[in-house]
Amino acid sequence: MKKFLTIVAIAAAVVAVPLAMAQNAGQGQSTAQQGDQAEAKAQSEADAKAKRRAAATAEMKAKGQQAPQQEEEEEAKKKR
Repeated sequence: MKKFLTIVAIAAAVVAVPLAMAQNAGQGQSTAQQGDQAEAKAQSEADAKAKRRAAATAEMKAKGQQAPQQEEEEEAKKKR
């Protein structure tokens, strides 16, 4: 009887471990995808901000006004 209980316990472990690992693997993958999506969103927002600034600077130069150098210097410091 003791051997039978041991075999049943081992069989249950053999079945339970892969099931638990499969469930956890799906969760880890979704967090990695969420991280990628957040990074892509941040990059697109930064690109849009850079385009807006470039357009504003070009417009100011076209009107003969001086471009805001202080903001450009602050951005350059942040990038370093």
